[in-house]
Amino acid sequence: MPVAARSQTVFVDTNLLVVLLVGGVDADQVERFKRTRAYSRDDYALLAEFVGGFQRMLATPNVLSETSNLLGQLSEPLRRRALVALGTLTGVCAEVYHPSTELVLDPYFPVLGQSDTSIIHAVNADVTVVTDDLQLYLRLSALGIDVINFNHLRSGSWT
Repeated sequence: MPVAARSQTVFVDTNLLVVLLVGGVDADQVERFKRTRAYSRDDYALLAEFVGGFQRMLATPNVLSETSNLLGQLSEPLRRRALVALGTLTGVCAEVYHPSTELVLDPYFPVLGQSDTSIIHAVNADVTVVTDDLQLYLRLSALGIDVINFNHLRSGSWT
């Protein structure tokens, strides 16, 4: 995908990270799990291909924790497999931490919440963020961060 030429590092927002992990262990479950029902097996494949175009992945503890909590809502044995996949992914991600006391002072915290605010604090011009969250997308765009709205990828309107 063309974006990989601009950036070598990707940050995948929580909802899409859940899609990536659920789809990675069982693509048929993407359309069945309550947290990923809005996505299809094809969405998972598109996301996996897109993310695969990057050399590195960046994460924050906030996003990884939120992802873990959402994956914990899966039924066994998919729950265990998805959490193991998250553990593996966490082992290869670069992780950026900012204290919660710093994040809650950000003026966008009341709008975006802690996980999305942690993303804003973690990324820079060398990172591409992929999200389906419109508020996060708009804020990152305003800051000049390379951000892709996954809905644009889904509709084919992004090139």
